[in-house]
Formats: sequence, structure tokens, C-alpha cells
Amino acid sequence: MRKKFKDLLNLLKLKFRKSTYSGKVFCIGYNKTGTTSCGRAFELLGYKNVSFEGKNWRGLYKNKQYLQLLNYAAKFDSFDDLPWLKEDMIVLLDKVFPNSKFVYLERDLDSWRKSYYNWTYKITGQYPDMEKGVSNFLAHREFVMQYFKDRQNDLLIMKISEPGGFKKLAEFLGKKTDQTEMPHENKT
Repeated sequence: MRKKFKDLLNLLKLKFRKSTYSGKVFCIGYNKTGTTSCGRAFELLGYKNVSFEGKNWRGLYKNKQYLQLLNYAAKFDSFDDLPWLKEDMIVLLDKVFPNSKFVYLERDLDSWRKSYYNWTYKITGQYPDMEKGVSNFLAHREFVMQYFKDRQNDLLIMKISEPGGFKKLAEFLGKKTDQTEMPHENKT
């Protein structure tokens, strides 16, 4: 009973939350680069954050329900993980939410491979096609670098593990903080 009430309360809060169409923050690092940690960092900086949600990924994005997805996004301040990091979404989000900031997370390829391999097996029970996974990882990076090549003020490139990363993120977003290190969520 208590969970149903809490779920209903959250739905009502979302329904009446004001929609805004500018100044969002999007973590567009590829899967297994620290997107969940980045989302937690956004929350610590005071943003209303949305991370991976099955209804957004499977229900809206995969069914090309972009208008509903964008209307949902208008009620939040920051975003991480799927579907927000997809290349077609990056372009759409950039156009629909002007004056937004984007955070691209880098990760050493060997470290990424290990994390991706373990995560995929844990989730699906099957070994991933590593050649395809690496190809997608590198293609995503190339897309982001090309798309933002003349817009350095809109894109922060960082590693979750870099010293002083949280402070670097806060400064990029115009926030003040005494915390220096990024949170570490979703450890593989």
C-alpha cells in the first residue's frame, strides 16, 4: 500500500512539474563509461535527473515516440544513459533544448571492454559480440567529436575517474562545490 501511494505521489509531482525547453544537461558518454555516476553527480549539483528507464527506452524511443519523450524530458534538468546518449537523440535534444550543456565521458578502451563484457553477460546471460561493441563505442565517440567540433563551450570531455572530476563538472555547469571527486555508482 505504501509503495502504491509513493508511486502515485511521484506521478502527480511529475504531472504538475513545470516544463522547460532550454538549459538542460545531458551526459552523452557511451554505455559503461560512468553514465550512472555522472547522473548521480548531476543530482548532487541540484539537478532533477533522469537515468535509464525502461518505459523511455523500450516504450518511447524504440517505438519512435519522440514527441512524448521530449515532453517527458521537458520536466527534468539533466539526463544520463539510454536513450539520451543515442546519436539521433543528441541532435534532437540539442535542437529542442537550446543552451544545453553536454558531458561526454571517456574511458580507456581495455577497461571499457572488460566492463561491457561483464555487464552484457550479467544482463543477457550471453557473451557479447566484442567486435561490434567496440565498433559502436568508437563510432559513438567519433560522432560526438564531429558534432561538437566547433562548440567547445557546450561540451565537457572527461573521465569519471580523473582527479578533481566533480569540481571540473561543477565549474563547467556554473555551480559551486567543495567536493572534488566524482561519485562512483553502478560498480561492475
